[in-house]
Amino acid sequence: MIFDILKQRWLRKEFYKLENISRSHKRQWPQSLVVVFDANNCTDVELFKKWCTALQIPLKNLSLLGYTDNVKKNALEGVTLFDNRVVKWYGGLKEGPLSELLTAPYDLQINYYEKPSQITTYVSRRLDANFKVGHASHKENTYDLAVNVPLTKQELFISEIAKYLKILNP
Repeated sequence: MIFDILKQRWLRKEFYKLENISRSHKRQWPQSLVVVFDANNCTDVELFKKWCTALQIPLKNLSLLGYTDNVKKNALEGVTLFDNRVVKWYGGLKEGPLSELLTAPYDLQINYYEKPSQITTYVSRRLDANFKVGHASHKENTYDLAVNVPLTKQELFISEIAKYLKILNP
């Protein structure tokens, strides 16, 4: 109980720090993609590979971050899974693949989850992405472009992203 309070306090401080960080936006077609998604509801990793093909991004430049209730009970090949336990009891992130991916630069980030949690919001804001796309129901500080398409319509969702990327990056 007290540990959850300490974790939430650390996350609040990190959110405050992230609000004051400005990101530079390069006008170029994305060459790398990171997808933050809910691994409890979406287990089809091939979907994200199709997105790479649709956006003309090499598959080797695709990174997948899946939020799950329990990392030990779930396993998806090629996906870095994380849960609420990635935050240490006294604050800070545990060392591992997630902390490495949070510091890597990306050209495009897609937040593909229905209901954001504190940890998915933190990961979405902390990622070093040039351009971030999210669902319209998410907080505005987690995306640069909101796509108001139901997440069940994956093809329409990615076609809208591609359309706006073409407009923004002629």
